[in-house]
Amino acid sequence: MFRRHYPLPPGPINYGDRPDIIIEGKRQIGIEITNFYLEEGFLPESEQAQRKSRERVVSEARRVYQADNGKKFEIAFGFDKANPIRDQKKLVGKVVKLAKYIEKWESGQVSKDVFRAIPELSFVYLNIEEYEDARWRVIQVYDVPIISRDRLVDIVRDKERRANKYKPCDAYWLLVVVDFMDSAQDQEIQFDGFDKVQTEVFEKVIVYKTLFGHILEAK
Repeated sequence: MFRRHYPLPPGPINYGDRPDIIIEGKRQIGIEITNFYLEEGFLPESEQAQRKSRERVVSEARRVYQADNGKKFEIAFGFDKANPIRDQKKLVGKVVKLAKYIEKWESGQVSKDVFRAIPELSFVYLNIEEYEDARWRVIQVYDVPIISRDRLVDIVRDKERRANKYKPCDAYWLLVVVDFMDSAQDQEIQFDGFDKVQTEVFEKVIVYKTLFGHILEAK
């Protein structure tokens, strides 16, 4: 996909590891590829961790509610990234209580005032019609952030520390991919006024957003 949007030097392309790709042309160009996650995955507030927590909370809340009530309507929940889930068990109880409160309402979006005491939620939609396989589901409700130069610098520095394990090449490039389909990565690439990243290891640092073909030469 990247090759369709960016002119690479001529030469056979070999796929491997450390670096991921080597272009065997007049110069041997090693290209290391990594993904541009908004946060480190080990952080509990990261999107990678939070989306797992959201699914667990909604699934368990549905199980508890239906075991007590037997009703099989559907609810869609949007979560507020600014208020990450810290206590899954406590949140399950709050979501079950909310479901019991709105169980006789008409279908439609639930006002935020109703779940004001649940800051982790940003959106709730109730479908009161009952289905045998009724689902409670998580929907994505978020603003796409602007690329963080500081986060990009962290990624570059991490790859620099690993560069001594790369196969020898004449030059190295770092390709940082933003997968717009992944909410843990999706972000807008800033072009105007972007303060370029300095690195002695990589000849080029390129940020590439899939599908849109947006490319920022960040060095």
